[in-house]
Amino acid sequence: MSRVKLLLTSAGSGLLLAISWPEIGGSILSLFVAFFPLLWVEEQISKQKGLAWLAVFFQSYVAFFVFNLITTYWIYNASLWGACMAVICNSLFMAIVFTLFHVTKMKVGRKEGYISFVLYWIAFEYLHLNWELSWTWLTLGNAFTNKPNLVQWYEYTGVLGGSVFVLVMNLLAFFGLRDLQSKSNVKLRYLGVIVLSIVASFLLSMLALQNDNATGDEVEVVIVQPNIDPYTTKFRTPPSEQIDKMIELAKEKLTPTTDYLIFPETAIPESHWEHEIEFLYATEKIRELHETSPNLKTIIGSLSTHLFLPGEELTPAARGFRDGNGFYENYNSAIFIDSSAQTQMHKKSKLVLGVEKLPFINAIPFLKKLSINLGGTSGVLGSSEHPTVFRSGKDSAIIAPIICYESIYGEYVTEYSRQGANLFAIITNDGWWDDTPGYKQHMAYARLRAIENRKYIVRSANTGISAVIDDRGSVLERTEWWEDAVISAKVKLNSTVTFYAKYGDYIGRIASLLAGLMIALTVVRTLNKTGKRLSN
Repeated sequence: MSRVKLLLTSAGSGLLLAISWPEIGGSILSLFVAFFPLLWVEEQISKQKGLAWLAVFFQSYVAFFVFNLITTYWIYNASLWGACMAVICNSLFMAIVFTLFHVTKMKVGRKEGYISFVLYWIAFEYLHLNWELSWTWLTLGNAFTNKPNLVQWYEYTGVLGGSVFVLVMNLLAFFGLRDLQSKSNVKLRYLGVIVLSIVASFLLSMLALQNDNATGDEVEVVIVQPNIDPYTTKFRTPPSEQIDKMIELAKEKLTPTTDYLIFPETAIPESHWEHEIEFLYATEKIRELHETSPNLKTIIGSLSTHLFLPGEELTPAARGFRDGNGFYENYNSAIFIDSSAQTQMHKKSKLVLGVEKLPFINAIPFLKKLSINLGGTSGVLGSSEHPTVFRSGKDSAIIAPIICYESIYGEYVTEYSRQGANLFAIITNDGWWDDTPGYKQHMAYARLRAIENRKYIVRSANTGISAVIDDRGSVLERTEWWEDAVISAKVKLNSTVTFYAKYGDYIGRIASLLAGLMIALTVVRTLNKTGKRLSN
């Protein structure tokens, strides 16, 4: 087959993956055969002599470049440079994983090779959750986010379980279709296993849906979507005007029985010293609201600044001022205000690459100058090592304040459950991406966090989509994009700690261990074959 035909076939895998993605196409059927063209190309190249691995790398890079470009092109609205790096680098990582599978298949054996395909990919996705260049948007298990009835078993496996499901289905489809093409040995066993696996997934999900997980108290929540343009209004309009707008929206749905009021990420647009929170205009206006609603507690996003005291250990994100005699650190924070005199704060832990953090900053400090400025507090931000839950006196609700990008990290979010959280509050500002699939995908991924932890989610997004999601991943209420809106809803609390919340990404850890052993076996076999050739 000509190189052009091979190239087009490889690109077909990227296209099939892309059209299976939520808010792009959402075709689950294409997801189960998306790797077939690329696996077929790899098999054709394996029959050739020469540097087959290099050809496999090139073909797979084309496939994954198409996949990444179609699904995440929208990043360019925030940064063209960031979009280019995300697409180019993520495609590179995926191509390396696929090439490694090819090498193992050639050096160790076909059976071991196809097993390694699953192990290497899952290990890669797990690594991608836990290193400096983390970008987990395209974890394969995320593709089911708008089909929650198919993956209720995520409460046991998390999204990596979904990734295993996708990869195994693709291998079975490849084996089955390959057998159908063979005139001498036509077998339907692989296709039969695919059908049975999909049916089993559906039945397991239906069984999980029979359980009523949210058995705790019910609380009344008001969610505000102020719809403030992050590129113009947000950092040009006086903060007091923006706060007044949000307060007036909240009053439309607030009642004396309202328990929680949720504002979006960076709803307080001005950076402030942590020790001055109580003196902010926003804090004063919120406390006035509390006087009319005695049960009310408020969560609001903010830009906060920590002043390092003499002798306090500095962090890589620390900045100097006063001619080097003082140091401070900026945070993207969530503030909790209740009837007590002391406010609580959660500092964002999972920072956006290129905007709020830069990779390997400890080793290469001058990279601070390369950060993308989206207005307000940007650049290299400080972060909290662990998530923080909000509690209020004897109130039965324990709230998990999840800020924007944090919500796409499944294992990270389970830490809130282990700390006792029985309600998740996601605050975000997705207006940077304009009206593209980006903010829709971000909203959809929250449905998976609800299933994994069996928690209701209340989501406040500056420009949309704000929503209420139940513990089965169903969207009960939602707003539209780019509108002033406010939601009032009653949600249930659930203190259950699911199997996945308890053990996290155990699938990724097991796969990483086995992948390491498979790589070692590949190296040993390669060295043995090389040694034999040299001795002959």
